[in-house]
Amino acid sequence: MAIVIKPKRSETASSAPTTSDLAVGELAVNTADKVIYTKSSSGNIIELANFAVADPSLTFPTGDLGDLSSLNTDSFGQTIGSSFDSLDTPSGTLTTQDLGALT
Repeated sequence: MAIVIKPKRSETASSAPTTSDLAVGELAVNTADKVIYTKSSSGNIIELANFAVADPSLTFPTGDLGDLSSLNTDSFGQTIGSSFDSLDTPSGTLTTQDLGALT
């Protein structure tokens, strides 16, 4: 038989747990606001997840990424090289090889 885990919960919009409502590490869910809370080891109530809050720093980079002939860092902080710039003119040759029948 499956075990059902039921964290403390509220279906009332804008309702958040207080420090006396939760033990450290205990979860609470507000289904109306789509928010998950917990109590930190320092005794504060923190949001673990909030469906309604967008992070504007997570926008996907678009457009010409500029000169990528040397190593650069993209908008996500990742090191990238020239092979990731889709606007570069490809160099080299493309070869084909007959691999025979697939049986």
